[in-house]
Amino acid sequence: MREFDSFGTEHWIWLAAGVLSSITWVIAGRRAGTLPNGPYKQRLIALIMSLIPAVLWIGGSIWLILHEDPIPKNLVLPFHVCYFLNLVMPFMLWRKSYFIFEITYFVTMAGTLQALLTPDLHYGFPDLINVRYFVVHIGLMMSTFYAVFVYGFRPTWKSLWKAILWTNLYMVFVTPINLLFDTNFMYVRAKPPVASMLDYLGDWPWYLLTGQIMLVVLFSIVLLPFLFVKSKAVISD
Repeated sequence: MREFDSFGTEHWIWLAAGVLSSITWVIAGRRAGTLPNGPYKQRLIALIMSLIPAVLWIGGSIWLILHEDPIPKNLVLPFHVCYFLNLVMPFMLWRKSYFIFEITYFVTMAGTLQALLTPDLHYGFPDLINVRYFVVHIGLMMSTFYAVFVYGFRPTWKSLWKAILWTNLYMVFVTPINLLFDTNFMYVRAKPPVASMLDYLGDWPWYLLTGQIMLVVLFSIVLLPFLFVKSKAVISD
């Protein structure tokens, strides 16, 4: 097994691929809007784009269940917040659900971006776990950018507090799952084994409390570009 090297050549290639892919899908979506039946074609492009990482995650999980012993529960159960959102994105984009966007925008821009820059990953390319990790996280960014630049969705201060509420509710939801399966979804039981911002927030369980401050700060930062921009989206819910 080849070890993953943070900010090595492979890491930079994945990040560059994520940027180029995001731009490509956004351009495709915006051009589709100028064609006959444009809104439907935009939704269809969004669905295809978001299903690629979702299908890869499901297929990868099945492969790991069939070939790994013991089964890595943290990799096949869809309760890491990014894995969970990965399965939600096709629904959000197809339905043009602004409510889901309000939550996923903040989690994706504040959390997924950090996961791409400081991956909790030990497997190098072309290992399935490596490919699935980056495709899923890049897919979340692409879906978010698509909602912003193609659908015209814009988060608000109200969205920020909704996102904080639902993030905490999700943390409560995964806590019994962690105890039942001896997992560490949302890092409720321990910090990630790689360097992260949680390292500056104290030991367990204090970082779960001080993390709330970090959550507000990070969510506020990713909201800043939209404070003076009005939504042009057609909201469906």
